[in-house]
Amino acid sequence: MRVAILADIHGNLPACEAVLEDIARSVAPDYIVAAGDLALRGAHPRETVDLLFDRCDSVLMGNTDCYLAGNYLGGAYREKDHWKTELLRWTRDQLGGALLEKLGALPFSARYSPRKGQDLFVCHANPRNLEESLDPTLDDVAVRRFFSHLDAAACAFGHLHFPYRRRVGRMLIADVASAGIPRDGDLRPAYGVFTFTPKGWRVQIRRVRYPVRKATQALTARRVPGGPLLVHKLVEARYRHHNALMEAARRHSGLPPPGPVLRPPPGAASRAAASPMDSRPSPEVDPASLPTDMDGTVTGAAPLPPDALNDFEG
Repeated sequence: MRVAILADIHGNLPACEAVLEDIARSVAPDYIVAAGDLALRGAHPRETVDLLFDRCDSVLMGNTDCYLAGNYLGGAYREKDHWKTELLRWTRDQLGGALLEKLGALPFSARYSPRKGQDLFVCHANPRNLEESLDPTLDDVAVRRFFSHLDAAACAFGHLHFPYRRRVGRMLIADVASAGIPRDGDLRPAYGVFTFTPKGWRVQIRRVRYPVRKATQALTARRVPGGPLLVHKLVEARYRHHNALMEAARRHSGLPPPGPVLRPPPGAASRAAASPMDSRPSPEVDPASLPTDMDGTVTGAAPLPPDALNDFEG
């Protein structure tokens, strides 16, 4: 059994299309799952949600899907005069009543059972709720409290926008996100492929190329509320505590060895050559300097051999 999982798409239609194309061309899974946060923060919420419902076998609920549907609100989306409130209103208008109702009724999780006692559990943030991130810097005690009740051999999730893999006891867990707004220093969309083998579940984190400039230009052209900040976050592609996250993820054998991921934009060559553990802040990136097709990227988007995955065995 092979399950492809994309999460945190956030209305980024060009990225979503690239991921689904790679899944169809190179992965040939038995199931495709969209694990929440489908629409909010992107320029094409309706088109993205329609595509996911059309192409995925399971579509799960994320925290921002709840915000849109009116199930509850979190963070700055509760503040009356915040730009995120305007973004929420704009996105709801784009989706329309029928899709909002559909988002509000999405399931929390999905299970895939290739064999008794070997379930793969898929959710948005963690097996307990939609809001708490499974940060790779968390110690074993903190992580185990999210999984103590879960009867599964593997678990896939997103929410943090930082892909990595880890063991919790005998369970294999992986953050497979983000397909829409990566925050691990790599602009390429990420998604996960879980494959069940005679030795148990294996997972591969895959990256694909996509037209980043098309996504940033759409945020401006469609006058998405908060557009300049959303563009900045999209091309910044990292958190302030990036180095700590990266070090922890590598410690869990969750990421491949350091290597080239993106051709640097003009004027950023000196910074781009720095080590991934460099403590200096990332350079500001001008969206206009991004290539239209990302042909300069180094991508792992090759067909998956059944027995030679870039994986972390579970």
